[in-house]
Amino acid sequence: MKESIYAPALPFMLNMMFLMIPYGAVIAYSSILAQEKGLTPWLPYFYVFLVAGMLASKLSTQKHIDAGNHRALVCASLLVLILTMASYLFLSTGVHLLAAGFFFGVGYGILQPLFQAFVTGTTPPPQRGVANATYMLSYDVGIGLGSLLMGFLQQPVGLTTGFALTAVFYLVGGGLYLGWTDGYYSRRKAACEAGQNP
Repeated sequence: MKESIYAPALPFMLNMMFLMIPYGAVIAYSSILAQEKGLTPWLPYFYVFLVAGMLASKLSTQKHIDAGNHRALVCASLLVLILTMASYLFLSTGVHLLAAGFFFGVGYGILQPLFQAFVTGTTPPPQRGVANATYMLSYDVGIGLGSLLMGFLQQPVGLTTGFALTAVFYLVGGGLYLGWTDGYYSRRKAACEAGQNP
């Protein structure tokens, strides 16, 4: 167990776990939502637009990631994602569904490689494999929690309201990033650059 978990990557994992909860809700329940709204023919294109948003943001923000503009990128992506999830309250057309997919992809196209860079940039090369594996657990746990949460919310509040409510986890994840992860990353990065084994 000790060899399969890299403890210094746990703060990044925990932070990303909260940010993946809405992702899990959307991926697991978009097909049901589309059926409820009579938008099933649009659903395959929702996923196409989601991937297009991810690609567009990854291609357009890589230079900013390399330049170290991390805080601005995290805040911008969270703003996009919060607005996207809030817009589900008013979802009624296929065009809106596609736009939601695209901007959902844009937000995660920034967050996912950015947090991956936090992990690899603060881990000595021999430990990067286990560090990445530790970080990637955030995807599995967050998606699982998001699916479970939406299962509980579907009946009492409905999917559109449930999707919008998951935006709270972006606020939690953003607060965790600003209050802890950003500083933690800076300290570990400085230690690595100084040749220490943080």
